[in-house]
Order: sequence, then structure tokens, then C-alpha cells
Amino acid sequence: MIVAINGLRDAILATFPRVTGTFTLSAAASTVVPNTSVTSTSKINWTPTNAAAATLLAGANNLYLSARTSGASFTLTTAAGGSAAGTETLEFTLSNPS
Repeated sequence: MIVAINGLRDAILATFPRVTGTFTLSAAASTVVPNTSVTSTSKINWTPTNAAAATLLAGANNLYLSARTSGASFTLTTAAGGSAAGTETLEFTLSNPS
């Protein structure tokens, strides 16, 4: 059973390779996160890793993915256009469906 589950996990990861990382928001309305694995169809999820980030994401300045630059970066922008404090830390998972 464990071998079958591991085989299934490996097949999923081969089909949807993942990249992970961390970043700190800029003290601005937008933050560019450099990553050469980004494509125009990348699926990017982020999670707050400190109270400042959780507070930002719970309010009107929640983040949205505003740009993907293939082979270079992705950009997150606050929904209400307000600036982050610059102390918010987050982790991300990026996958590129084939």
C-alpha cells in the first residue's frame, strides 16, 4: 500500500513539479518575487508566516497575483492599493502544470 501511495505521489509531482520559497513584502503596494521557474501559467499559492502578514491578508489589503514574468518573477499587489509595512513574511508554492 505504501509503495502504491509513494508511486502516486511521484507521478503527481512529475506532472505538477513544485517550487517553494519565502519572501518578505516590500514597504509598498506591490512586491516582485524573483523566481526563474515562473511561467505564464504558473499556479502560485502563498501563506503568511508571521502575525504581520496574517493581519494584512485578513484586511482590505489582501494580496492578489498581479503579474507573472516567465523565467523571472511574479508580482503580488495589495487589493486596496495600500502599502505593506515591509515586515510581512510569507512562504509560497509554485507549480507549473504540463
